This record gives sequence, structure tokens and C-alpha cells, in this order.
Amino acid sequence: MYFIKRAFLYIKKQKAKTILLLVLFFLIANIVLAGLSIQSTSEAAVILTRQELGADILYTANSSKINIDYKNNIIDATTDKTTLEGIPLVSNVQLLLDSPYLESYDMVSTYEVTSDVLVPYDTRTTEPTAVTGGSKIILGTATSTGDLSFETFSRPEPFDFSSETATLIEGRFATEAEISDGAYVAIIETNLAQINGLEVGDVMSLTPTMVGYDQNALEYTIIGIYESTEIIDDKTLSSLGTSLLPQNRIYTPFNTLSSMGYSDTDLGNIVLDKAIITLNDPVNIEPYMASIEGLISMTYGIISANDTVYETLAGPLETLGSLSAILVWIVVIAGASILSLITALTISQRKNEIGILLAIGESKFKIVGQFVVETVAIALLAFTLSTFTGMEIGKVISSATLDTFLATEEPTVTTTGSGKNNTTTVDPSTLTPVELEFRFEPLVMFEFFSAGILISIISVLIPALYVTRFNPKQILTNNG
Repeated sequence: MYFIKRAFLYIKKQKAKTILLLVLFFLIANIVLAGLSIQSTSEAAVILTRQELGADILYTANSSKINIDYKNNIIDATTDKTTLEGIPLVSNVQLLLDSPYLESYDMVSTYEVTSDVLVPYDTRTTEPTAVTGGSKIILGTATSTGDLSFETFSRPEPFDFSSETATLIEGRFATEAEISDGAYVAIIETNLAQINGLEVGDVMSLTPTMVGYDQNALEYTIIGIYESTEIIDDKTLSSLGTSLLPQNRIYTPFNTLSSMGYSDTDLGNIVLDKAIITLNDPVNIEPYMASIEGLISMTYGIISANDTVYETLAGPLETLGSLSAILVWIVVIAGASILSLITALTISQRKNEIGILLAIGESKFKIVGQFVVETVAIALLAFTLSTFTGMEIGKVISSATLDTFLATEEPTVTTTGSGKNNTTTVDPSTLTPVELEFRFEPLVMFEFFSAGILISIISVLIPALYVTRFNPKQILTNNG
């Protein structure tokens, strides 16, 4: 193993060459570590972005398609909405629930109710104006025939509460048993409760106006009181009847429809405002979406998993990760090429040393091994030093690159409230990607040092092939 000792003696003696290689390896190492760190961190950030957006999948009617076909006289007010392909019927939703990725679901249907006793909340000074639009006419949301509205739910915490559109301030949510049994329980808004002097535990007499129901009054027990955080602009407010105001919205289990006498067939033909399918893990969204593809012809329906927001936030991260991977390979190849050239020149200058070693019986394998040890030792030192600077460089590069990506994006995000779809343009500055958290990951460090060793070995082995062609007698004679 004397060749190892010779290698370190050479490193110590040839200070200028050692410093030159150390600087080159240090520069290469910083770029490689920055690239690997960005790649690893961006991959983790993409997963975290999906987790931050949640595991909810939204199934709604395609209002835009309905409006277009209405204007083109393909469908009209007499069209049976249950015949529209892909519309969010209960029967369609049930096709999407047979999945190992499913955690829960919420079927949201809004219908109006009347009351001879309760006074609806209303702060408007003018009567509602006529509302136009094919989707509103076809789906039956253009007019108001009741004082209040019911919004159904199929899980203990309704979607509006989990999405923070509403906040429970008193009482409780419905239990699983109440939901499955279709118990007549209700959660009402605080303004409606105050106007009518209602409290948790009180009973309300309400008459649903659903098509097919004989319109008998039903007794609903108040189990909770909530506060709505939904904001409606003045233009929209002027077109809404009192029943469509968020303050007059009452939450009740979807299965109360079964309790009201609707058959399974009737329930299957109910057009939902939306269905929310929650998966057991956000990372399962893509495989779930792939598994349900083709189950329903989505002509008049949309299934969304916050795709626009996700692509807006995760897209730059994925691009950054891809660019960093390319950067690493470019640096590895370029670094190995430059170092190979330097090593080749060095070996050419060390012919006399090689000739003497060969003359005294040293094997060519050990001579090449000495060159490898020299280069690897310097590389490991440089790569170790770069661990303190490479990640900082990665932070600077990633921040600058992400800022550039986000500056060119202007995403359109579709947000869905209770019984309606609104499309708004979101300012990119308000969409903050998940912060890249750089830290020493074992796998990254393994790849990093492996890259360093690979570069150093490649840079030596190619020039060292000359050694196998050297003739010690000829070398010493030429240098004599």
C-alpha cells in the first residue's frame, strides 16, 4: 500500500498543483451540491404543495359549457337536467366512491324552504333583479321561491366549514349516526338565530320546496350555530332572493331526503351543487384521477383537484428541479473533462517519475492507483469544504429562479362557493410557493460525494491509460 503514501507525499510536495485542483474541485462541488440540493428540495416542496392544497376533489357542473350550448339552442329551459352527460348527479358521484384512496365525501345540494314563523335575514333595500344565464336556468338557480335554503352535507364537518367559508361558534356538528339516519337536525347562521331568538336545542318548523315533495312542514332541531365568512359583492347581492343569502343558509344531512320519502332512484337523479371527494393522502390525487378516467362522460361536468393552483405553485418547483438535474450532469461532464485535461498534462510531465517506478518493478496498476488517490483525496477535501457553501448558493439560485418564474405567471383559479361557480384572476404575488427548506439529507450527501469521487476517478482513468503504454527503458533513455 506504499502507493497511497506516495500519493499523499506528492500532494504535500506539489502545493501549487494541489491548490489548483482544490479550487477547481471546490467550484465544481459547490455547483453540484447546489444542483442536488435544489433538485431534492424542490421534489419535497412539490409534495408539500399538494399536501398544503389538500386532498379534496371537486365535482361540479360545467356552467361554461351549459351557457354555450344554451346560447346555441342545443339545450333550453325544458331540457331535463338529469339527462345532461357528466352533470353531478348523485348516481354519478356514487361511481367515483369505489376507490382505496377514498377517505370521505360530501354531497352538497341546495334547495329552498319556507316558514310561517321564521323571519329571513335581509339587509337589501331593493328587490332582486332578474338573473340571466343558461346554467342558472337549466340548473334551476335563477329564481327564488322560498325564504330560506337548506344545504346538505354527507360528513360530520360540511365542506363550507372545512374550507373556512363558515365557522361553528356554538353547538356541534351532526354525528355519523344522524347523518346516515337522515335525522332532522340543522345548523343555522348566527344572524338568522338572533333575528328569530333561536338557540341550540330549539326546534324549527320548515317546509322544503323540493320537486316531488308534498310540502308538509317538518320539525328540525338546531344542533349548532355558525358564522358565515362568505362575502357577496353588491352586484351579485342585488340578484339574489333572501333564500340565497348565506345568512339564510341552513345545513342539514343529505339523507334527510330519504327521510322525506325519496326513493333510491329519486335520490340518484338529484343534481348536486357539488360533490367533494376527500382522499386519504394528497399524493394519491393523480392515481385516483387516473383510476376514475372514463367512468363518466364529463360533457357537462368538471372534476377538479385544485389543478390550476397546484400547477401555478408546483410548476416552477418542478421546472427548477429539472433544470438543477440538467445542471448537475453538465457540471459533472464538464468538470471531468477539464480535470482530465489537467491530469493528462500532469502525467505527461511526470513521465520520468513513472519510468523510474516502472523500472524498479512497480506495477502499472499501483501507479494508476496513486494518481487516483491523489485526485480523490483532493476532491474529498474540496467537496467537504463546499458543504458549508453549496447549500447557500442553492438558496440564492432557487430564490432568484422562482421569482422569475412567478413574475411571468398570471393564473386563473376557479373557486366554488355554495351553489355557484365564480372564476377570478389571482395575482401571482398572493400565491406563495412552499418555501424551499434546505438541509443535509443523507441521500443528497451520498449522491454529492459519489459525484465527487466519480469525477475524480474519470478525470484520472482516461489520461492514466497512457501509463499502460509506457516503456520504462524508452522513457529513461529519452530523458537521459
